[in-house]
Amino acid sequence: MIARLLVSWLALSLSGCAGQGFESAAGGRPSNDEGSDAKACQSIRSTLRVKAPSSLSVLSILCSNQLVVVAGALPPDYTVAVEAVHIATRTPGVGRVETFFVPRAAQDASDSAIAEKIRVALATDAGTSTARTDLAVVAGTVVLVGMVDDQAKADRIIANAGSVAGVKGVKSFIQLRP
Repeated sequence: MIARLLVSWLALSLSGCAGQGFESAAGGRPSNDEGSDAKACQSIRSTLRVKAPSSLSVLSILCSNQLVVVAGALPPDYTVAVEAVHIATRTPGVGRVETFFVPRAAQDASDSAIAEKIRVALATDAGTSTARTDLAVVAGTVVLVGMVDDQAKADRIIANAGSVAGVKGVKSFIQLRP
């Protein structure tokens, strides 16, 4: 019960520091430059490895269109999650930071197997195989980040991810291309 309250408190406190503006220098619209996203993600991961070497064993950093999603199973002291959000918000090329956390005890050993099954399902579906989508599975919940051309494709990706055995829920951060 206390862990659930702490997770709720952390989510609320992080939402305040994660709400960076979502505008770019190019006319107020986010950039969909894959190279910039990859560079920002790599920078966040590298900085996190230096400050908290084991952090990437419990956290996933997903990037798409200037959006960074920090997802994972929280360690008992929560400092690594807070540090990850602060690093992401200060990283050049990041327009917005979102989070999805669960208590560490809820992490499931089958998460990586589920993630692989979802990747295969998305890659083999002609309707979703061309979409730029990254994912993480945290305690059976799929976290999706990416860019698609239309809402129908986003809905199809979400449905495919949700239909894989072992998935308890889907949290989508999929964006539509402008």
